[in-house]
Amino acid sequence: MVCGTNTAAATYFRAARKLSLSLPVHVYDRRGRPGSSPQPENYSMATEISDLRSVMDATGSTAVFGHSYGGAVVLEAALQLPASRIAVYDPVPNIGGLVPTGFLPALEDAVQRGDVARAVAVIGKGISTNLRETPLPDPAFRLLLWCISRATRKGRSWRGTVGSSVKEIAWLHANQPSAERYADITIPVLVLYGARSDTFFRLVAESLAGSLPLGRCSAVPGSDHGALDYAPAALLTQVAEFFTGQR
Repeated sequence: MVCGTNTAAATYFRAARKLSLSLPVHVYDRRGRPGSSPQPENYSMATEISDLRSVMDATGSTAVFGHSYGGAVVLEAALQLPASRIAVYDPVPNIGGLVPTGFLPALEDAVQRGDVARAVAVIGKGISTNLRETPLPDPAFRLLLWCISRATRKGRSWRGTVGSSVKEIAWLHANQPSAERYADITIPVLVLYGARSDTFFRLVAESLAGSLPLGRCSAVPGSDHGALDYAPAALLTQVAEFFTGQR
C-alpha cells in the first residue's frame, strides 16, 4: 500500500488489517514521514519509484495499491516496474490539470512558518470544494484543525508529514500529462473513486480507465477521499476481490 500526501503508514493500518484476511499486505512510510528518510533536495517521481522498487524487491510483492498521491506513484511505477496488477483509490495524476494545485504558494508559506494547522487547512480547502464551502470562517477552521492536531493520532502525525506535501504538490503542479501517458500499462488496473469525493477525482478516474487497456473504473458508494481511515467494506471488498482474482 502506497500512502497519500500528508499521511503516514499508520493511517492505513485499519484497512491493511482487514485486507490481510484475504492477502498479505505491506504498508510503508514514504519519504518525509517520521521514521522514514527525508525527501532529497532533488526529489522527483523517480525517488518514489526507486523506493517502491526496493519495497517490492524486499517483500516479493507484485500487486500494488495506492491512495491519492500514492495512486499517482503507483501509476508512474507501473510504467517501469514488474507489477502484476494495481489498484488505486482517488488517484491524483494531474490529468490535463484536473487536480487543484494553485494553493502551492500558500502551502509553502505556511510550512516555512511552521504553522501546521494553517498548512493542513490550505491543503484541505485547496483540494476540497466541500471544505472551501464550510460555514466556518478561516480562523475557526484553523482552530478546529489545531485541536485535531493535538487530540488525535492522525492529527498529531501532521507535524511530521505536512512538510513533505510541498514537494509532492509541486510535482503535480509541474506535471500535467494526458491520460494517454498511461496507455502502456498493460496489466489489470482497478481505478476506484469515492462517490462522495470531490468531482475531479471521478473525472481523473474515468479519464485514466478510458486509456488503460485493462483498466476498470468503479465508484465506491458512500465513500469520500478519506475512506481508508475508516476502511469501509464497500471499498475493501472491491480491492480484495480484485487482487485475489475474483473480479
